[in-house]
Amino acid sequence: MDQEIQGSSPHAFPTLMSALQRTRNGRPILMRHAKEDAEEGALAFDADAVLFELGPAAPHWSYDGVRPQLRFTFDIGHAIASFADAPARGVSCSPGSFMLLSPGMRVRVRHSTPLEILALTFAPDALAGRASRSLDRAAITGEFPGRTIDPGVRALAVEVRRALVEEPLPDRGYMAALGEAMLARALQVIDQEAAPPVRVALSPFRLRRVVDHVEARLDSKITVQELAALAELSTAHFARAFRQAMGEAPHQFVLNRRIARVRELLRDPTLDLATVALRAGFSSHAHMTSAFRRLMGLAPVAYRAGMAGRRAS
Repeated sequence: MDQEIQGSSPHAFPTLMSALQRTRNGRPILMRHAKEDAEEGALAFDADAVLFELGPAAPHWSYDGVRPQLRFTFDIGHAIASFADAPARGVSCSPGSFMLLSPGMRVRVRHSTPLEILALTFAPDALAGRASRSLDRAAITGEFPGRTIDPGVRALAVEVRRALVEEPLPDRGYMAALGEAMLARALQVIDQEAAPPVRVALSPFRLRRVVDHVEARLDSKITVQELAALAELSTAHFARAFRQAMGEAPHQFVLNRRIARVRELLRDPTLDLATVALRAGFSSHAHMTSAFRRLMGLAPVAYRAGMAGRRAS
């Protein structure tokens, strides 16, 4: 099934839900994209007022619906996106960034890199009485919704992810409350965003050089000083420029990429956790477990077990 929501009727939401299949043991709904190039299934859970979907983003997806949708990404990636009638352009996704799509928006996205996405789809009237000036302006002017990073939204997304992966049957009331909290926090952050700060120059070429260097050396020690040297900037200047470009500090970016590498390596059941930690650049199994639990909400062994269960289903 494409991650696409179409139509203008409020009755389209039950139609979407009828396309999902529940597992026999009552675990969260397991569904798979119909596209042949979608490698993995996506977990979906219906909490009545909120539909949660967790898994790899479809290579092509679009939003045309009347239901608000909050999309949170756990990974770094790149995509080609078009908003309303504007020409398509390249956009970057940072780990922990989110995008809130509201009625009136039209978005088309083609991912050039795989991303793990948490998508929350709400009832058509979820934004009634909670108007967002920023969202209204984007819908009217054709301004791309862009990406926003907030620690509150991130913490809630991590807890949703933990519940979907780790709990046999998440409580519907609890999940609905988490979804409502994520939506409320996202609206608050979007409307309270100040005018964009003065940009500190970090060209796309230099940023790409830094990101590629991090990816190539995740199994080694990486310092802010060496990254600044690659960008041909002082350490302090680089740290400010990188945060403005990526939405997080360099050291946090590196840690997030190490955690992403751990998730990738955990797909191989033949690798023990000590080897996984070493290949992802952690000093020890304990160090990796502590960082993974803090950022993902569950231990690596539980994450691996959840993935194994998803494949078995």
